[in-house]
Amino acid sequence: MLCWEIGHRLEEFAAPTRDVTYPALEHLKCFVRSTLHTPSEFRSSTNFPREVSPAAYRMSKPHPYRALKIPKNAPFTLNPSPGKGWGAFATQSINAGTMILVEELLFIIRKAHEAITEIDVGAAVQQLTAQQKNQVLLLRDNASKPFSHMTEAFAENSFAIQDREQLQTRAHGLFLLHSRINHSCVPNCKIPTNNEEHVASYATRDIAVGEELTFCYEGDFELRRRHDRHQRLRFVCDCIACLPNTPYQELSDMRRTLLRGLQYLTLGHDFDGQRQDSNSSIFLHAEWKEAAETFRIPIGTRLACDLLVMVLLEEEGLLDEMMVERLRLTISTSITLFKTGRNAWITRLAMERQTWSAKFGFASRLYGCEDAADAGIVAKLQMLSLLRGR
Repeated sequence: MLCWEIGHRLEEFAAPTRDVTYPALEHLKCFVRSTLHTPSEFRSSTNFPREVSPAAYRMSKPHPYRALKIPKNAPFTLNPSPGKGWGAFATQSINAGTMILVEELLFIIRKAHEAITEIDVGAAVQQLTAQQKNQVLLLRDNASKPFSHMTEAFAENSFAIQDREQLQTRAHGLFLLHSRINHSCVPNCKIPTNNEEHVASYATRDIAVGEELTFCYEGDFELRRRHDRHQRLRFVCDCIACLPNTPYQELSDMRRTLLRGLQYLTLGHDFDGQRQDSNSSIFLHAEWKEAAETFRIPIGTRLACDLLVMVLLEEEGLLDEMMVERLRLTISTSITLFKTGRNAWITRLAMERQTWSAKFGFASRLYGCEDAADAGIVAKLQMLSLLRGR
């Protein structure tokens, strides 16, 4: 329903900004609560008996998300999701690697998230077309009630994107449909990159008809335990990797902890780019931590670690085609660097195996073995670290 104030409120909101100091929130509230009729006109303009209240009429209306415009060729629809408000569900079988949706942003705000104000969001909304404004007004807090603040609506429905004009500055863009896809720590979709024009999602595995589409809200969750992930999310995820006190959840925590340690071992720093202190929970032996940070890990050990990463990601359900291609490039580069004949022979035989588990099993013979190429590789990595300021 649209409130009796809609006429002059719509006109006021659509007009160019005359005084940027007005509370943008008031305009949003008017939109969200607006109806086409005055309260007295409501009863006479509907077919309901007089004893049916406006509140009851509102309850009978379709959910606002039913009015969100989904492309006709999109392989999903929006439906209630138990415990999550609403979500996106597959309307057809979706094969792994299939592009699910390419969505253009409605507007962008070139500020850090914590610096965005009501005035920022209100000014951006005023630049939209009438149809776009109507779509924004359909947004609901946890798919139930209207947002009380415009900044909250923006925060819950925006993506961090790379600002092309100022590459060091983060920006945020509003995307109505991708924001309807719920989180999972073991997702079936991925959004690889976000730019100033659009975001695109694709299936990371085969998705069945009726299955809910999910993606991971954070880029480093494959390296975080359940407790750490939930602190970042500020809500409780109920995916298979998060159901407490289950064998899968306990194994998942172990795998992700090991993945974090393997990355530290090969990169020389943690996932946030920082180095652990002397009380590191990742390394049991201080000499391995020192070797990682000074890049003195032998190339044979590095290759074994990279292959183990593939095994763990596959077991965790996180090894999608894009990740395989990225990690395969690292592995392929390492293979070409061996100078010791025995090591090169083991590497070649390992890569002839059909599965990542079999490749790792054979290549584990290289763990701790020195190679004639090690000294040169260590020198190059240390030089790169100096140039990067680490």
